[in-house]
Amino acid sequence: MYSVPQPVSAVRTRIRQEFERHRFVNKLPVVDVLLFQSNADFQETMNFWRQTTHIMSYFKEESFKKGPKLPSSFIEGFLEGRN
Repeated sequence: MYSVPQPVSAVRTRIRQEFERHRFVNKLPVVDVLLFQSNADFQETMNFWRQTTHIMSYFKEESFKKGPKLPSSFIEGFLEGRN
């Protein structure tokens, strides 16, 4: 389908992380919205309405890391005292 430079195991792990992120949702209206959104995402992916860059946005490094955020510009880093 898509030319994603990730192994199948990484894709499965990332999908599992998305499910685990909403593991403890108890409110029925919120569950309904999450189910609707997941169905819409699935249909968009299967109908090729998404591009490869949309799929790869799930694999950004900052979505996996919990460490410190890097500054977005040189000036912000300079003002924070980063070298």
